[in-house]
Amino acid sequence: MSPQTVLSLPEGLQFQAGGQIVHLAQLAIAAGQWVAITPDERTVVDAPAPPLARLLATLAQPLAGSVEILGQNLHKLSYFELQRLRPRIGFVPCRGGLLSNRTLGENVALPLSVHANLSAQQEAERVEQLLAAHGLADVAGRRPDDVDGATRFRACVARALALEPAWIVIEGRGDFSHAGGQSWAQLAAHRAKVPSALAVCLRAPDAAFEAWLSAQGGLVLRYHRTTSRSTVEEK
Repeated sequence: MSPQTVLSLPEGLQFQAGGQIVHLAQLAIAAGQWVAITPDERTVVDAPAPPLARLLATLAQPLAGSVEILGQNLHKLSYFELQRLRPRIGFVPCRGGLLSNRTLGENVALPLSVHANLSAQQEAERVEQLLAAHGLADVAGRRPDDVDGATRFRACVARALALEPAWIVIEGRGDFSHAGGQSWAQLAAHRAKVPSALAVCLRAPDAAFEAWLSAQGGLVLRYHRTTSRSTVEEK
């Protein structure tokens, strides 16, 4: 049996990044597949990663084209249908994303409190597991502004994985160069457990990260602008 298609862009996408219009060609990502999407060396696009990541995480609408996640066309979903889909999506923004008035532990627990049907003890045990796995146990009581960026990223990843999502969207490489890239080891462990797909939206080519991703069996997809259109192609 073929792996389930988790993300499909059947018509491609058109979206705005900074003051430019960016086009992505048709694309399909299957369960278990990792991809990094980045402009090529010749392309100058202002801040392409945030708008693309938000599009792929259902948090924004494209200028043209359509997004299908787990077989559901986002443009045809009602508000309530979209809310039912979102717990199956893990989104990790490059900056922000954590509630500043809550501790890291409380931030990680939030999706469980809202979406999971767990007892208080079960929720506490799940949060404890996530914090330990992501190296956050010693800082669980601290607030986001009291820790460094790599720690905040690990907390965002722990929160994104709390509900064991099938589709994960990450903006930037996060803690890849810090603490041995602990978050990426946990993402790999999640993929081994849950048949999930992952997209990393990079703002520019990154040779070290791309080599590591390729070693994990991942694909690097680049888009480039032409006089009439831009495409996505496999490295």
